[in-house]
Amino acid sequence: MISHSTVIRNVPQQDLLSELRFFIRGATKKEKCNPLDLTKSALTLLKCLPASRVAIFEYFCKVFENASLNYIEGIETEIKTGKLPPISEADELVISEIHVVLITLITENATAWAPTISTWSLELLGEISTKYSGRAHISSSLNETLQLWMACRATRTLVDINTKCLSSLIHSDTESCISALLDTSVKHSPNFDWVVAHVGSCFPNTVITRVLSCGLKDFCQNKSYDQGRNSPKLKSVVGILGHLAGSHVQDIRKAILEMFTWSLRETFEDTDASRLQKKATVPYILQLVYLSSTLLSSICTDTKNTLTVEIIGRLYHFIDDWCKYFGTPEALEELITTLILRCEKGGIQIINLLLKCILVTKLRGNEQLKSDIIEKAKEILQNVLQETDESVRHSNPVNIMSSFSKEVHEINNMLLDPNVIVSETAGQLVVFLGHINPATLIKSITYLIQNATTSDQLALLLKVLTNELIDKTSPPYSEKGGHFSVVLEQILSRNIEKFFTSNEENADLSQMWKNLLTLLKWEKSGQVTLLNSHIISRAVQANLTNLTSLFASEVLHMHIIADILDSIEIPIPNDSYSPPIQVILNLTQSTVNYFFACCKDDGTSRKIRGFRKVCRMLKRLCTYSKVAKVLALRELLERALFRSDNILFEANNNEHDDASEKMLLKQNKKINKTIPLTKHSSVFNGGIIGTGKRKSVASDELFTDIAANTYQLINAIKACCALPEDNKYTDMSLDSMTLLSLLLVQFVSPDVMYNGLPWPEEEFSKVTMERDLFIRRMFTNTPLLWELLSFVAVYRPAICYCSVLIRALTATLIHQWKSMGEQSKDDDSENYRMLMDTTVKVIDVMALGQLLPPPLSSIRDVIPFLKCYEIVAILRECVWAYMRDHIPSPALFGCDSNGIHWRDPILARPPEIYTNSLRIIMQRNIKSLGHMYAQMFINVPKHE
Repeated sequence: MISHSTVIRNVPQQDLLSELRFFIRGATKKEKCNPLDLTKSALTLLKCLPASRVAIFEYFCKVFENASLNYIEGIETEIKTGKLPPISEADELVISEIHVVLITLITENATAWAPTISTWSLELLGEISTKYSGRAHISSSLNETLQLWMACRATRTLVDINTKCLSSLIHSDTESCISALLDTSVKHSPNFDWVVAHVGSCFPNTVITRVLSCGLKDFCQNKSYDQGRNSPKLKSVVGILGHLAGSHVQDIRKAILEMFTWSLRETFEDTDASRLQKKATVPYILQLVYLSSTLLSSICTDTKNTLTVEIIGRLYHFIDDWCKYFGTPEALEELITTLILRCEKGGIQIINLLLKCILVTKLRGNEQLKSDIIEKAKEILQNVLQETDESVRHSNPVNIMSSFSKEVHEINNMLLDPNVIVSETAGQLVVFLGHINPATLIKSITYLIQNATTSDQLALLLKVLTNELIDKTSPPYSEKGGHFSVVLEQILSRNIEKFFTSNEENADLSQMWKNLLTLLKWEKSGQVTLLNSHIISRAVQANLTNLTSLFASEVLHMHIIADILDSIEIPIPNDSYSPPIQVILNLTQSTVNYFFACCKDDGTSRKIRGFRKVCRMLKRLCTYSKVAKVLALRELLERALFRSDNILFEANNNEHDDASEKMLLKQNKKINKTIPLTKHSSVFNGGIIGTGKRKSVASDELFTDIAANTYQLINAIKACCALPEDNKYTDMSLDSMTLLSLLLVQFVSPDVMYNGLPWPEEEFSKVTMERDLFIRRMFTNTPLLWELLSFVAVYRPAICYCSVLIRALTATLIHQWKSMGEQSKDDDSENYRMLMDTTVKVIDVMALGQLLPPPLSSIRDVIPFLKCYEIVAILRECVWAYMRDHIPSPALFGCDSNGIHWRDPILARPPEIYTNSLRIIMQRNIKSLGHMYAQMFINVPKHE
């Protein structure tokens, strides 16, 4: 304060009295004065006569109000006429004079002048803002109101004066200025909000901190819960912070958290007032965030780093002290639940905090404290979930749902938590989100099916999928077979896209395949009630096109995908589900691919299980669809005989030899242009001059399981040809075996000429020699053909359709035996052994298929003892002649009551003309063939 002695020393009393009289006459309008002179007189009195301050400031109020009125009227005139009237120079000069003097006073002695001037300027701003709030469109948005008033010289000067007051006290005491700001805000809100916004933007940290502090002091004085909740100053604090939150939300959050941290620190310097404030801090913050969603969002953003179970344990001791601010513990609990439900950010962090409280194992304090916290956390969590459930059911989701929708990744991680309460809570949240947005449900179920490793996690997946809140009829999910069907569709389509674009194996789906197979097994067992609707198998069926396509290209997961496809048992005749033709074709092709992959597999037990799955799937496919049967047989035969897979069955791939033959043909053409080489010319290349005999090319890989692979291939073919229902005596379909025979002929015979069943004269073989040699080479290089021919021979009369192959083999044998010359059975050459072995195989096939009746069917036991020319005679005069005169037709076979086709060996015994040569030759060699001669010609059963 300025002392009287100072006034008297600086200004003569007579002059000061004259100034006072002049001011009174001018201010009371008893005489007309110049406004500028009157203002200068008032400023002189303000500096020199403290007792006149109230009157001076009252006069200044009229000056500023009059200038503001002139500004408002000018704006209104401009709105009406479109022309802005000239600004009053007198108002500008007077206000400028007041501004300069007040700023000088604040600068020279801020402690004395700043609180007084700040309070006056704020109150005047509040009155002006309220008085003219309805004029000149001032009732628009806060930003527009701020711009409008800051364009007014009077209000802009008042704001600048107040800003100077705050800046001058920034490092000492701003309490009085902030308190005045709060009081004015309470009194004149919302018209005063633009002032608060401007002051706060100039001193955000100071204003935020001081406003919070002033509000806390006022909050501590409240005597009851209602008084605190309805406190005008509390609402003013909320309003001010709300205005500042737009640009300074981080500052607000920081200030609130610092206040909270301060309240947790207990020091010896604490006074009774500070202890009271610390105890009231949490209720105060709760009331603030209850009144402002913006403040609530700001402090909930990082709950996990703000609140811990240990801090909650410390706060739990203050609940009794908090009750006076909330009335009852139940009211506090209800408020906390309400605040949690209102959170638009950090909702999952709060849920996790409650779960940590429920699962707490260690806590400072006694066991009773831990038990109380656990029970209270359970209660709050249950209330939150119940309220959320109710809001979702009534299509009015609470704010926290918005938070959950942004934190799906965290919720998904919770689904895999080993603690049941955590995973089930996450499951409930997924259900809530899925009810509102099914796409979120799809995302979570996808995450769960790909990462679940326990039965409990898979059970949770089923609980979520089948929950009553999930709308099973909503399109497009209902049209695609359900939500799980869409999950599979997305996983499979993404994986197929990755495979065909990047050509990489996707090992990340290993767990997904295991989980899908487990779910199918659960469904098939019938012991899981939630799967009675067959949601898993229906989802798989809806995605069979993608699944079967992926099965064809997958290598890492082929066995488990085969388990899945085998488990769903499709297609089933007369079943309600009819798979599309594309699925049938994909599955057939994929199963064949899987068969050959199993042949290459190293694991014995896994390999055998794979073959069994192949047979089951092929049988279902081929009995269901003839197209599938044709495709399966064609693919099995073609790959096993001609493609790179044929080395699995001991095939001899002479790719280099073929190249050599082509080169030799070209060389011959170059050497002699007159060589009559036609389009179909053959080159018998036994070697290249200068390089010796042509060498056989060894396979790059040696497969030790050739016999096993061949056995399994025959089983696979049997599955393709099987009857729909097992027959007691035969399990093969005659039509299927016929198809197999025709396919063999189609693949092995190089053309369609002379492929009929009849055998011509033996001399005619000269015409078909090239083709017969080709067929013979096929059988030599592909031993599998003998196994296939023998298999067909077992199921008569299908072998009849392979007549052209047997005929070609027989013709080449006759030619080769004849070319052996004087070599006899004693010759131990490799050629002789191979020729004898081939001859025995041909006779065996004909005997097995009952194309040769007894005693011709026993020739295979005779020829090893004969000379070459004798073998030629038997093949030509017995075998060829008989086959020429007895066409190998299915009509030769009768069908008994059991469905078995066969020829009665007694009734079909050939006339002597076809056995005489055999008889005579055996008689010549009676010493070695006597026992067989008696069996074949003497001890013959007689028919009745």
